[in-house]
Amino acid sequence: MVREANSDFIEEKNKETNRPIKLFTIYDYDGEDNNLYFTNQRSNVTFDSQEYVSFPIEYDNISENTQGEIDSMQVTISNVSRLIQAYLENYDWCDKKVSIKTVWSDKLDDTDNYIEDIFYIDSYTADAHNAIFTLMSRYNVLNVVLPREVYSRNYCRYKEFKGTRCGYSGSETECDRSLQRCRELGNQRRFGGFPSVPQRPVVTG
Repeated sequence: MVREANSDFIEEKNKETNRPIKLFTIYDYDGEDNNLYFTNQRSNVTFDSQEYVSFPIEYDNISENTQGEIDSMQVTISNVSRLIQAYLENYDWCDKKVSIKTVWSDKLDDTDNYIEDIFYIDSYTADAHNAIFTLMSRYNVLNVVLPREVYSRNYCRYKEFKGTRCGYSGSETECDRSLQRCRELGNQRRFGGFPSVPQRPVVTG
């Protein structure tokens, strides 16, 4: 991964009193060109006409290994509001693209003044307090095979309706992957969720 920065960015970086702003983008969480935009600042930030919503986020420092490649890193997002939990229970975030831009508070009007790191979600866990994401470069993700399942009470983890794992062979053409819909179709014996999971489940990917 090549990390390039213009001269203005480097000048700002070297100021002793300056602190960077991180802008996080999680791409296409539902496959319909919808992205999530967060920032670790106490108020929303607008950069390049895009608003990034203030959200409690902690992250590892981004560093490079001896081959000049970006190592994996962890990002922790607050799950107290249950917002992140709702997304994780409805969508599989493994392999989703994540952009982390570093900008400066006094240079937000300069859309070229940033540095960007691109990662892909390799795995994640979530509890009542936090969602923790392990991010890796595309190079690493392509060479690692891991289980990618979301264990949810109310939603089926099978992505293919009428597929081998789903087993439904009726005339209906749509399913929202919910337990209620599976019961309506009389296919609950093949439901791919886990109704016995506690109300506050641990999500893994």
